[in-house]
Amino acid sequence: MNILMIDVGGTNVKLMASGHEGRRKVPSGPKLTPSRMVREVLKATEDWEYEVISFGYPAPVVDGRPGREPLNLGPGWLKFDFEKAFKRPVRFINDAAMHALASYRQGRMLFLGFGTSIGAAIIVDDVVIPLEIGILRLTRRVRFMDALSDEARQSHGKRRWRKAAGDAIVIMQDVFRPEDTVIGGGNGKDIEPLPKGCRLRDNQAAFAGATRLWPGADMIAEPYGSSWRIRKKPTSEHPPAAPVEVSRPKKKPKKR
Repeated sequence: MNILMIDVGGTNVKLMASGHEGRRKVPSGPKLTPSRMVREVLKATEDWEYEVISFGYPAPVVDGRPGREPLNLGPGWLKFDFEKAFKRPVRFINDAAMHALASYRQGRMLFLGFGTSIGAAIIVDDVVIPLEIGILRLTRRVRFMDALSDEARQSHGKRRWRKAAGDAIVIMQDVFRPEDTVIGGGNGKDIEPLPKGCRLRDNQAAFAGATRLWPGADMIAEPYGSSWRIRKKPTSEHPPAAPVEVSRPKKKPKKR
C-alpha cells in the first residue's frame, strides 16, 4: 500500500510518500484553507503515486475526524470533504500523536515537539493520547506557548529559549513519569544538551507514524474517541494471548 503523509504545521505542510526519498513542503499559515491546501498538495505531488492518505491534523481529532478548527490556520476544516477532494481514503490523527506513534516501542512514552508552537502526546501501554499543553504555566506569568514557540525563539534568542525548553521537558517528565521521552519538531535539534532520558527524532521520522494507521504495518493505531488504541502484530516479543479455557461443571445424569 502506497501512503501519502500530509503533516500540517503552522509554517509548512510537510509531505512524504512510500517509495520516495526525502520530503516536500508547501507553505502553511493563517490564510491556509483546506481547499487551498488540497490544491497545493496535489500540485506538489503530481508525480507521486499513492493509494491512501495519512493526515497529521494540528488540532484535536475525535473518532477519526477533525474535532476543532486549527488555531493558526484559515477556516473551513471541520466540514470539508477531504476524501472527495483527494479521491482517496484519508485517515486523520493529531499531528503530535502521529509523531509520537512513529517513535513508540512499548510502555510509557512522552513526545514533545518544538516547532511553530509546542505539541505533545503521551502513549501509555498502547494507548495514544494527544496533550494540549500550550496553556500550561512555565512560570507564574509565562505559558508554554509564550516561551517555547518559534516566535519566542527568534525574539528571545536561542539561549533563553533553550533554557525554557529544558525546564518544560523536566516538568513534563515529572508529571507523566515516562520510561522514554522523544524530542521532535523543527527546533528540537537546538535543545543542547538533551535532558536525561530523552532522545531526538527528526521530523521525517513521522512517516513511520503515518504508515501505522494502515494495515500491513508492525502496529496499527485505530481511533477511539479522542485517543488511539494500538494493535500490534504478534511477534516473539509480543505473542498473541493464549485463549482462556473455561471449565464447566459436568452435568449430572437425569434420574429416570
